[in-house]
Amino acid sequence: PGPVLVMNHLSNADPFVCSGAVLPVEMKWVCKGEVANLPLGGWGIKNNGDLAVHFTTEKEGWGTVKGSVSTMMSTARSYINRGRGVAVFPEGIRSFDPNGPLNEFKLGFFMLAIETGAPVIPLAMTGSDRAWPRKSWMMDVATVYITIGDPIPSQGETAESLRDKAVAAISAMRDTHPDRAAYLLKQKNAKKD
Repeated sequence: PGPVLVMNHLSNADPFVCSGAVLPVEMKWVCKGEVANLPLGGWGIKNNGDLAVHFTTEKEGWGTVKGSVSTMMSTARSYINRGRGVAVFPEGIRSFDPNGPLNEFKLGFFMLAIETGAPVIPLAMTGSDRAWPRKSWMMDVATVYITIGDPIPSQGETAESLRDKAVAAISAMRDTHPDRAAYLLKQKNAKKD
């Protein structure tokens, strides 16, 4: 089976930055349905066969169009079973605090990894929030650090244990990035007080 690549989410630049990091491996990306309607980017998403999640305003914005998740997961399952990788931001949204703890990871793609026997590959990223800040339509030059971890086998895991291993790996890798040093020092000093 193809792998499930899971990563933290900081910016709209993340898919572009991470695509470059995983080349030449082709990934099918999970994205918000409305992104598929954007000029140029939407065309690329549709032509690449990426996977769109269609949200509604229900459940504080986490509601989905009836049937869209099952269709997307079925397509993702097909890709994985054919040896294609699927890339997902299991936090679901960009982080409001790029230096803070990771948002809760949703379980759906961890369940799919177990069902298909796919390994989960953790990817940690920092700095992309400076490349394309929240609430901005402008990209900028920034240094982005990426670390790709060892594959985590899904066999014998529950969705929760697989998620917990991925979160721990991403958190640990993220803390090795040079741009995290000041934040970690501040956290350490705050604990002393």
